[in-house]
Amino acid sequence: MRLLVALDDRALKYDEAYKIHYVDGQPAANYYFDEKTAQALEDDGFLVEMWDKFDAMFDWGDFDFFEPDKCVKFREWLLDRMKRPMNDTVRPVYEKMLEYANLAIKCNTGIAFDF
Repeated sequence: MRLLVALDDRALKYDEAYKIHYVDGQPAANYYFDEKTAQALEDDGFLVEMWDKFDAMFDWGDFDFFEPDKCVKFREWLLDRMKRPMNDTVRPVYEKMLEYANLAIKCNTGIAFDF
């Protein structure tokens, strides 16, 4: 399981069949996490929040991409979420997601979620 952020548009590709962008190539940054961490995110309500607030399509084994405008809203959600108590397992993932959201906004690219 991983998160990817394109650091400029050279790393962005578009899948015509699924009508979605994805990150492939460089320059990009990757953050990998294990199944235990993914389960902790699910237990924390992350997936349900993403479905409800962002129309995210991902679940176990799925992929989604947040365009820069969605990254702005995602960043706001993360800042609010990080003010509340959380499991020590998910904190570093949320911190990395915030870092990647900031990069995606700055670089005008996006974040890929590969669960």
